[in-house]
Amino acid sequence: MIEEPLAEPASRPEVPEASGRRVSVGQWLVFLMVVLFVGPLLISNLWGYLQTRRYLTESSMRNLRTLAADEAAEADVFVRDAAKLVPSLLSGAPTLLPQISMAQGQGEGAGAARAALHEQLRVGVAGAPEMEELQVISASGAVLASSRHAEAPAPDLAAALCLQRGRQATAVTGYTPGEGAPAQMLVSTPASDGAVFCARFRLTAYQRLLTAFRRRSAAADLYLLDETRRVIASSSGGAHEASGERLSWLPRAQDLSEWALRTRGADGQDLVVAHSPVPGAGWGLVVTIPVAATLGELEALKRQALVMLASLLAVVALAVFLAWRTLVRPLRALSGAAERIAGGEIGATVSNAGPREISDLTLTFNRMSLALRNSQQTLEDRIASRTRSLHDSEQFLELLVNSIDQRVVVTDRDYRIVKANNAAVRMHGRPLLGELCHQAFEGRAAPCEGCPAARSFATGAPATAERSQHTVTGQEPVAIETYPVRAEDGSVESVIAISRVIGKEKQLQAKLAFQEKMAAFGQLATGVAHELGNPLAAIDAQLQRAQSDPQKAAISVPIVRKEVGRMSRLLRELVDFARRKRDEVRLASPNQAIEDVVKLMEHDPRARNVELVRELLPDLPGVRLVEDHLVQVLLNLGLNALDAIAQASEREPAPPEPPPRRLTFLTRVTSGDVEILVIDTGAGIPDEVAGRIFEPFYTTKAPGRGTGLGLFVSKRIVEDLGGSLTLAATGPGGTSFSIHLPTAPPPTDAR
Repeated sequence: MIEEPLAEPASRPEVPEASGRRVSVGQWLVFLMVVLFVGPLLISNLWGYLQTRRYLTESSMRNLRTLAADEAAEADVFVRDAAKLVPSLLSGAPTLLPQISMAQGQGEGAGAARAALHEQLRVGVAGAPEMEELQVISASGAVLASSRHAEAPAPDLAAALCLQRGRQATAVTGYTPGEGAPAQMLVSTPASDGAVFCARFRLTAYQRLLTAFRRRSAAADLYLLDETRRVIASSSGGAHEASGERLSWLPRAQDLSEWALRTRGADGQDLVVAHSPVPGAGWGLVVTIPVAATLGELEALKRQALVMLASLLAVVALAVFLAWRTLVRPLRALSGAAERIAGGEIGATVSNAGPREISDLTLTFNRMSLALRNSQQTLEDRIASRTRSLHDSEQFLELLVNSIDQRVVVTDRDYRIVKANNAAVRMHGRPLLGELCHQAFEGRAAPCEGCPAARSFATGAPATAERSQHTVTGQEPVAIETYPVRAEDGSVESVIAISRVIGKEKQLQAKLAFQEKMAAFGQLATGVAHELGNPLAAIDAQLQRAQSDPQKAAISVPIVRKEVGRMSRLLRELVDFARRKRDEVRLASPNQAIEDVVKLMEHDPRARNVELVRELLPDLPGVRLVEDHLVQVLLNLGLNALDAIAQASEREPAPPEPPPRRLTFLTRVTSGDVEILVIDTGAGIPDEVAGRIFEPFYTTKAPGRGTGLGLFVSKRIVEDLGGSLTLAATGPGGTSFSIHLPTAPPPTDAR
């Protein structure tokens, strides 16, 4: 048996890979540690640190403001004491004021007065250690006397400031003599005649207070600002009071109220700054402290917390590592073994390590792997056994199919031959595998009309047909039987066609049909001979009449011609029936065949007193048939019906009312087929006979009146036309036979 190569076995189905990168167990452990333990701890510590930092900063501001207020109060005491000192010194010299008026004059008296003033001022300053110099300034701005100089010096900026601010009341003013000189405090007090006393105080005593404060609080700085916001003293000493510079980084420098805030110093250091006014002088006192100093303990705690956190992270990392060694590594080993099994290494095992659960899982996995290996071995043995059995079955099937002496081919839905047995190769003289069946068998470019394989594909049922096909011996008739081959889903995926050459059968069938036709012809000839008897008798009478009376011959000639024409018509119809072509298949209407049969039956003596009815459907669809074969079938059924009607008339006892003598030919369309009904009012067919009427050589007629082949040949003829002949109904009231013929399909070039 020639067949296409077997398809390779289906490969192992691919398992879709997981989309994206999966998170490992170790990563999950780290994530859970961070989320459940380290994360909350970090967040809580950070929140506590920020809250504590904010609280300490605010507390530092409050404390610094209090400190600034206290230091400002001390500065105010210092200023007030200095302001009270000058009047107290002057009140001890009652002759001082009259001498001022004298010193403002000219001459020797004025000079003596100035000398006296100098002496008194020197004595007063000697009793005040912090006072550097005491001057008397006239209303015009001239220095009348000085405690330091016997001769009055020229007026300077300090004298101008004292005169400007001390005319009305005692005033305190900050003053820097020049670059590199320490700042001074000027106390001006009004004297007589518009003159003022101007006392210059050194700030060394106050500076010592600030220095002592610096020793107590090394982180804080104090700055004493005069009314122009220049530094006249500071706890750091040095440059500020020497240069009298302004603190450029100080915010709200002109705000003389009490305030505290956070800012950055000249060096970018984060500072907490508090300011408090010195009420008695219009000065201000600024206290600064670095934020880092206020948060020193907090930073220490932060460092401790970081150390603890690092230790905790180390512990967590150690725990994760131990968990990885205990859980993840065995699981990875299991995963690797599973991958090896998936790759074909069935039976791979892993070492039994880890906690009890992992150990149990490992043991179960190893048992599963070993069981899978055993199952695979068993399956391979079964497959090998089944393969051998299948191979033996295929060989047996191939031997069996090749032993069939009929052509066996299998075609797919494209009508391509996929299998063919040896008989098919012998029948056509070449391998047929891969050829189109209609091209290989009939030389057609398109599927055949009425193809049985197409009917099996369309209906899913077996089909039969007879075709004329090419073989090695030439064109021969072939009988084809097709059977559908269904897929698992029930659809027809291919068709098996079993075919045989039926040339001898067709010859025998044609011979039987011809013999049956001749039998019918003989019956018709008997009737025609009987029909010819009447015209011959009439002709004989007319000839005798013409012989006895020649003058009446002219009257007898038309009668003779009429009877001769009648005989000619009878003989012509009989000859036409005998000479009808038997093998020409053409598209024809069954109605015409019925008309021809009725014409023939009208001359049968049995048709006398029988009503021949034709109920023919007009515009009946065409049927592809051999018209002579259909006429033979209808004539056979009609003659049998006449015999049945005659038998019904001979019944004993006779019925009170004789049944109607009627033979009906009816055509109609049912389910896409043309149906012909032959209905008689005869005696009917007994039940024990009805099942055998289509058997060959079976007859119930008297010897010499039937061959027993009429219905058998008629059924074969109808089936060769692709139709069916059946006994539709029978009974005491008559019998009806049904002929179904398929209508001709429209021409097509495609499947």
